[in-house]
Amino acid sequence: MVQNLYSIVMELTAPSSSTLLTVDRTRKILNDFAYNFEWTPSDSLDIPSTNDFANAHLIVEHGLEHQAVITFLKRPYADLNYTQKKNLLGISYNNLLDWHIQVESEKILYVFNRCSPEKIAKSYPISRENLDNLRSGVFEAISGQRHHPNLPALDDALIETISFWKRNLYAEMEENISNQQFSALFNAIIFTRAVEDNYRRLYPQRYDEFSNSNTLFETFLKNNSNSLTIRESILKTLEDFGQTNIPEYLIDRSLLSAFDSLNTQTVKALLQDFYRIKSARPYEYDFSLISKHALSRIYERYTSILRVEESDQLSLFPPLPTEQRNKAYGSIYTPQFIARFFARYLREQMPPIEFQQLKTLEPAIGSGIFVRTLLEIQCDPMQGEVTTELIQSAFQNVFGLDVDPNACQAALLSLSLLHLVLTDQLPSQLSIETAESIQYYQDHPELKESFSAVITNPPFVALTDQTEAMRKRIAQFMGDDGRGRIDLSLAFIKIALEVLKPGGYGLFVLPHKFLLSESDAKIRQLITREAWIRCLVDLSAIPIFGQVDTYIVLLIFQKRFNVQPEPLATISHCQELVGRALQDVVEGREVESQFYSVFKVPQNAFNGEDWVIKPPSIARIQQKLETLPKLSEFMNIGQGVATGHNKVFIMPKSHIPKGEEAIFIPYLSDREMEVYTTPQKVSQYLFYPYFEEKLLEEDEIRNKYHKTWKYLLLHQETLESRYAVKKENKSWWQLARPNCKYLLQPKIISPHLSIMPRFSLDIEGKFAVIRSPIIYPKDRQLESDLLRYFVAVLNSSICYRYISEHSHKYGSGYSMLEPKTLLKTPVPDPTKVSSFDMSQLLRLVDQRFLASGKEAIQLEIEIDKAVSKLYGFTEEDCSIYGV
Repeated sequence: MVQNLYSIVMELTAPSSSTLLTVDRTRKILNDFAYNFEWTPSDSLDIPSTNDFANAHLIVEHGLEHQAVITFLKRPYADLNYTQKKNLLGISYNNLLDWHIQVESEKILYVFNRCSPEKIAKSYPISRENLDNLRSGVFEAISGQRHHPNLPALDDALIETISFWKRNLYAEMEENISNQQFSALFNAIIFTRAVEDNYRRLYPQRYDEFSNSNTLFETFLKNNSNSLTIRESILKTLEDFGQTNIPEYLIDRSLLSAFDSLNTQTVKALLQDFYRIKSARPYEYDFSLISKHALSRIYERYTSILRVEESDQLSLFPPLPTEQRNKAYGSIYTPQFIARFFARYLREQMPPIEFQQLKTLEPAIGSGIFVRTLLEIQCDPMQGEVTTELIQSAFQNVFGLDVDPNACQAALLSLSLLHLVLTDQLPSQLSIETAESIQYYQDHPELKESFSAVITNPPFVALTDQTEAMRKRIAQFMGDDGRGRIDLSLAFIKIALEVLKPGGYGLFVLPHKFLLSESDAKIRQLITREAWIRCLVDLSAIPIFGQVDTYIVLLIFQKRFNVQPEPLATISHCQELVGRALQDVVEGREVESQFYSVFKVPQNAFNGEDWVIKPPSIARIQQKLETLPKLSEFMNIGQGVATGHNKVFIMPKSHIPKGEEAIFIPYLSDREMEVYTTPQKVSQYLFYPYFEEKLLEEDEIRNKYHKTWKYLLLHQETLESRYAVKKENKSWWQLARPNCKYLLQPKIISPHLSIMPRFSLDIEGKFAVIRSPIIYPKDRQLESDLLRYFVAVLNSSICYRYISEHSHKYGSGYSMLEPKTLLKTPVPDPTKVSSFDMSQLLRLVDQRFLASGKEAIQLEIEIDKAVSKLYGFTEEDCSIYGV
């Protein structure tokens, strides 16, 4: 076997220029190489070699995250000049890959391309006897290290360019340009550049003729004397490359005409910036290589709203607008590896011919990353014979909708470029329409049971960001399948269940709350009635969307049809190594490690109130926990004050009028809360005009606390606009919900958003909290003991893990602690704890109240061990449960 692999490498790296390989032979060799060295071939690139140094290129991946371009070099990499290296590494850079692996006849180099000059991270020898350094595991170890790039990734560089020109053109043209016109301009430039770069790839014999040519830019310069507009330059360039019948969705002449008035210097600078990469020299754009990943990121800019910041300061030049994401569209960029996971999962579930003929709906198409990735795999020539007819059929079987016309433009561009690369032709038609999906489906009943797959990252549009008309439409469409605050994404699930054929697949990116929320319970029940859950991947421990505070799960279901037995569902929980976890899901491997788990469960696992499904080892422990009583049996749980306007009702202590301190109480913010104990003093106080749970009369406040009343009058207009005043008949100066019956009594409090246990005991009952949970005993006679007992239990590792797993996820990995979650939390029954164990635990708690530093940490460890025993956990249980 080693001899054969060595022959493969030698054949591709033979220094003799007489070595001629056909495309089919090269692909066969690349496939064999990838298979034997545990890589997955993503694509082979027919890119002109640079002075015969490179024979073949292959995009490979290990898992679904780690990707690189492998180049087989006939001569040493060190012999390449500056231009040759730039062109070679530009292949991986333009594919949004940080790594370019150079294979020579006697060694392999791992090059990190986001450094200038390029960085050779590792260089290893290879020989007939030892080819292990070609294996994917070596690359994973190298790429997992920090390499300190000094160049931005291509998508960031392109986004920066588009953002810069969008803001500057908006200012230069005195705010008369719409987002749709901007979208048309950038689509046209990118498309024209892609045609130009694709021509270079298709006609390598003319490579030298075009290698240093900026054709679009030069078209404008050559005709500068004739005063060509940017619109005319684009059309002339396309005509020169044989593209005359361009669909309007790619080149919208009427929208482009808005830029006819741009001056010559502006157009020169604009076009030049789509050849060079200012922030990542020495690289240049190759739009025939730029993937849907970059186009998806660009879509974020297409849907941003331009806003000019108001300023009283005089300025010589017009201000540049800022950008803001349009929340009404609910669009969030989807990472490429998720789209690839969905496409590969579908491929593994059906025969090849059925997969290639898949009829697919994307009801919120965005930039088209899902359908483009699916089409790339369906039309992959390395997966079997692919004809032009099959490619055209695959494109015709895709149908996309989006309410945002800019999104549709981005998707049309992305799919058209893919079709152009695959066939050297533009598609005659693409079924992508600008429409609101619920309304469109209701107007087209023929869509029912007409698709084999529905794949989408549905818009996450909160109720507050929905228009009144949209709220009514969603509620009417959901009917009995909706409850409470219905998110728009739920309507997309219902659409999928109705348009799928029996046996068809729904593939969704959903917020983590979908597994737990009561408002989502009805749609979860609908799915279990009409479909089988085939795959559920919990990625809530990983910030997939970066700074966006959304934590997700991947859900794949299959519409029921007449087959027995029911398929098992694949479940995965991922803390790290998401690419490897998804790879194991696709390949059907069951794994349980400290980084992720993959296991199978029967369909009845989804019959419970929520869909929090654990691996078998954890499930056994969870069953033990479920036999215990709930916290609600011993404690009441409420919430802190809701003011309706914190900025008015909360103020620094120094701002309280002298002599009027009686109507203000200490306010403890989430940030100031500690574990076990409360701080000695706080910096802010809450306006709280209650004595012994009774609200003071307005006259008394006005006369006795006149300075405070004067302060409130300054904010009367703001306070009158609150919901509680308009809808609940509250007086304009009152707190929205004071919760005075339990606020000022001994209690356990905790931050509303928490990343680790911080339950503390307010033994004097003097602190006010906002929205945070307030826990107090049902039996007031045992108040002191119960409070000290449960502050220990709630801060324990076992209890807090259960709470966090059953709570909604929030930004930066925080859990949202709400009464309904805490009430259901299993706890050791205090009435069944021996008097000796109880006294020992309470003694430790009392000591912890007085301790600090290392002593406090040690006491918390001892308390944690004591609570573990009360839960009935063995050392093995604690190890399995991760505590």
